[in-house]
Amino acid sequence: MTLVLACLATLLALPYILAALGSVVRKRQLGRIDNHNPRQQAAQLDSFGQRIYAAQQNAWEAIILFAGTLLLAHLAGLNFQLIQIPALLFLAARLVHPVVYVYGLATLRSLVMGLAWASCIYIVVQAFRLLAT
Repeated sequence: MTLVLACLATLLALPYILAALGSVVRKRQLGRIDNHNPRQQAAQLDSFGQRIYAAQQNAWEAIILFAGTLLLAHLAGLNFQLIQIPALLFLAARLVHPVVYVYGLATLRSLVMGLAWASCIYIVVQAFRLLAT
């Protein structure tokens, strides 16, 4: 269970790391960080800066997917030792995702996202298989 929770903890830190990178880009491109109107300021960034902002938003969404998947697995009584590999695959995919997102590699980004989704689907299927027995 520790490894799976470490994956979740790492994923929880990712949007904040991306926010910090986004702040650096905002400062460089626009000369300041506008905390009063961050969304409007993000719209003024070039495509690189906008993709960092979008990757951060997507990282929040991924946390919801993974946390929900883990909650379902826990409620089903699934042994977390059995889902360490898919949890690590999800984490790896989500760490690669912002890199390919920021550099505009759309097809690779979709493939990476598909791997993350497949990892969650595998965990959910295992949870339902356990409930069916």
